Amino acid sequence: MSEVLNRTEEIVKKAKSLGADEVVAKTTFGRYRQTRFSNNQIDITVVWNDYLTDIALAWKKRVVATQIRNFQNIDERLKQLFELAKVSKENPMFGGFAKGKFKYAASSADKKLENLENPAGYVFEAIQATEKEAGQVVNSGGILFTKFEDVYLVSSDGPVGTDSRSAIELSIRAFSQREASGHGVECSSTLKGFDAARAGLKAGEIARLARNPKLGGEGVYDVILDPLFCGSMLGMWASMVSAFNVMVQLSIFVNKLGQKVASEVVSMKDKPASYSVANRVFDDEGVPTRENVFIDHGVLKTYLHNTSTAKIFKTETTGNAGLVAPNAWNVEMSPGDMSKDELFSEVKRGIYLTNTWYTRFQN
Repeated sequence: MSEVLNRTEEIVKKAKSLGADEVVAKTTFGRYRQTRFSNNQIDITVVWNDYLTDIALAWKKRVVATQIRNFQNIDERLKQLFELAKVSKENPMFGGFAKGKFKYAASSADKKLENLENPAGYVFEAIQATEKEAGQVVNSGGILFTKFEDVYLVSSDGPVGTDSRSAIELSIRAFSQREASGHGVECSSTLKGFDAARAGLKAGEIARLARNPKLGGEGVYDVILDPLFCGSMLGMWASMVSAFNVMVQLSIFVNKLGQKVASEVVSMKDKPASYSVANRVFDDEGVPTRENVFIDHGVLKTYLHNTSTAKIFKTETTGNAGLVAPNAWNVEMSPGDMSKDELFSEVKRGIYLTNTWYTRFQN
């Protein structure tokens, strides 16, 4: 048992000794690297490490939480947290944390991302790809971010687990003119699955096609959604499948279990797979994560649950805690049977929507 796991377990024991009924502590030791670039040049690279312990404490159905960095002032912070619980109101929706011992799948994190030696190489690879598509006059900017996290979770109700999580993410925007730009994104949990040039080629292609924009006319158009655009909507729909959002009426899926909510060609699932940047083997209660199909050929099959919401809905947790609100990890929609080129060939009067970042859907 590692020293970090021992120290995390000690936090749980101290919280219990103060009188807490249930405690979950999760320590994340993260190694992060961020490279920012603009005008085809790297501006800055920042590297940092961080110990962060998330603590959730329950006392007589009063649930409070805090974060402690670098294991500092543990005794004082726990006493403050317990005093806060004493003056808090009872949470009628709290059904306890997950109980029992669990076996977890082996971590598939990529150790090469722990100490990435040359992030600049990936940045320039992407920039060169934009120039290949859009020409030498293109200006590119964006961020390359990598992480490697060791996660240690201890619960007073039984679950104890360790996990490693890795990810590399690139966002690049290319400008061929002031009002003509394209955006590309590439992400992976491993270096093997990461292709920086692919993001650059896409950003450059859209920037080239967007040159010399013309004012469109009013009317009815067919619409093709880019994966970046569609992904934002998938994330919004997945948040509405959270049982918590259903309970507080922030969902279009209230009272819709077993009903048709989409076209029969639509199937959606939450899959915290090894290739996902959200890869993990347990949730925030220590329950093993799993694949959950929530829309099957247009029919809503399940909400996403933690232990508390599962008790309210008289079902089982789906491994999606969030101690307060369950959430999806990695949302996937089943593919169709047409390529992008085939879609474009069928559209005579249409709009290609490439991105929806910074759009506030609730407005």
